[in-house]
Amino acid sequence: MPLCPRMLFSTVAVVALASLPGCEKPAADEPVKASEAAGAAHTYTVRGQIVSVPSADKPLADLEIHHEAIPDFKNREGVVFENPTTGVRGMKSMTMAFPVDEAVSLEGIEVGDLVRFTFVTVWGESYPEYRVTEIAELPAETELEFMSGG
Repeated sequence: MPLCPRMLFSTVAVVALASLPGCEKPAADEPVKASEAAGAAHTYTVRGQIVSVPSADKPLADLEIHHEAIPDFKNREGVVFENPTTGVRGMKSMTMAFPVDEAVSLEGIEVGDLVRFTFVTVWGESYPEYRVTEIAELPAETELEFMSGG
């Protein structure tokens, strides 16, 4: 199975693994699949800054957002993730590529915009699948905290 480069950075940060065997990201129009593990789906509302948006010449590209830390980010067992090396809990602030639910409009969202967005994470067999389910612009004067800790 080929390694998905976009998920490599975020997956390594989330699960703190040195190497990954491979991953499979859902197509933009596929619904997030429910995991067989009970309670494996988690919803997070986070603030961030838009790094890139799908465009006419790249309509299948993901939305990229530099998001604030997510101190309550949970692992597959539903427990707040803790990096065994650094002791940081949750997910640190980082830039991630997010598939966007087809019901979500990105109209008016541009690179540099500050946003509040909600995404759902569903843990699959090896990796989490995630998808933005809501997004809204924040006032331009909003101050975001891009600290690396959780």
